[in-house]
Amino acid sequence: MIRLDFSEQMNLFYYTVHLPIGILQNGVLRQSLPKRIETAQAQVAGRPSFSVPYSPQERASPQFLSSAYGERFIVTVIDDTFAAAAGPFLTEPMRGGALVRIIRSRKIPLGLKAKLEAYYRGLPIVSPQTYYYCGKLMSLLFGPRSLEAGPEPQPVGREVRFIQEYFHNTLKNREKMFTHPPYFLEKRLIGQIKICDEAGALSTLREINLLNRAVLAKDPLRSLKDSIICSCTFFTRAVIDAGVFPDVAFTYSDTFIQEIEEMGSLSAVRDFEREIVRQFIGLVREKNSEKYSRPVFDAMQYINNNLTQDLSLARIARHAFVHPNYLSGLFKKETGRSVTEFVARQRILESAYFVKYTDYDIADIANFYRFCNQSYYCTLFKKYLSVSPKECRRKAAADEKKPPGPAPGG
Repeated sequence: MIRLDFSEQMNLFYYTVHLPIGILQNGVLRQSLPKRIETAQAQVAGRPSFSVPYSPQERASPQFLSSAYGERFIVTVIDDTFAAAAGPFLTEPMRGGALVRIIRSRKIPLGLKAKLEAYYRGLPIVSPQTYYYCGKLMSLLFGPRSLEAGPEPQPVGREVRFIQEYFHNTLKNREKMFTHPPYFLEKRLIGQIKICDEAGALSTLREINLLNRAVLAKDPLRSLKDSIICSCTFFTRAVIDAGVFPDVAFTYSDTFIQEIEEMGSLSAVRDFEREIVRQFIGLVREKNSEKYSRPVFDAMQYINNNLTQDLSLARIARHAFVHPNYLSGLFKKETGRSVTEFVARQRILESAYFVKYTDYDIADIANFYRFCNQSYYCTLFKKYLSVSPKECRRKAAADEKKPPGPAPGG
């Protein structure tokens, strides 16, 4: 078997763009710069862990990937055995609200929040342009090759022929355009979602679906699910850009993805994509009907993104670019609640997930959401949800154990 030397490409990439780079052999990390690459999974597991779920069959262009922990990676498949993986890094800072969603969805112990915050603060943050061009650089350095190249194969890493490799990959990318929705169609669809043009959005979606979808997995159902999950991510970003609170948008997205995963037929998944578009447009319509002033909207968005952080009136006002006294009066006038009441209510509503679906101590949940003590937390919980945390947890557990009801007409 030919031993391939990747040192030259790795050095060139790492010391040029200052992002971690590793070589995977059958999915297992074999060498890297730096020598030890930290990941969020490693922080949670307490042991080294580097796993990037990429598609070995996808060789025409770099794969831009996200982990379940919000980290970004770029993978270029080299051949049947090897792949180059850059990352982890971020394209924007990890906000408090996003971290809470990760903790919630991955069922991470609440006590690891500070450790994860420190980890994310230490990750490199790159612009979308840098993200894209790092992928192009990786294609040049680690372009796809075959171990069955001939009697005297040239090892990867020795005298890479950049020009030939570039045009080879460019040709493949052009061919690939016929299996991915053209960029202008995706851009049109996102624009229609933002302005609540439901008829136009569904028409564009039909136009996109007349094209052949990219093959993202060997199983057709799995491939379709992956494709629509990718679309769901684009739609989520679109409605956030249109002003929908990120926490609301991501909650909808998580719910849609869970429903997609439970579907067992191609037709059900295809039909559901249209429903996703309708639901997201409904979110934008709902947001547009509220008509909060910019300072109040900015304050609400900052609060929802940072419910586990210190949320003093002064800090919130600073992010809304107004004086605290002005924000206090305006907020009460437009929402009917004081800033303090709104913060407490949002914290209770979000914390209810941990009460219902985890076995974390109520005291730990109260502390996680910055309540001064468990007693005060329980008082507010009952005020806003009409049930105590213990009763809420007991009811959720009972609902989980209930057998499904009879089928319609049964």
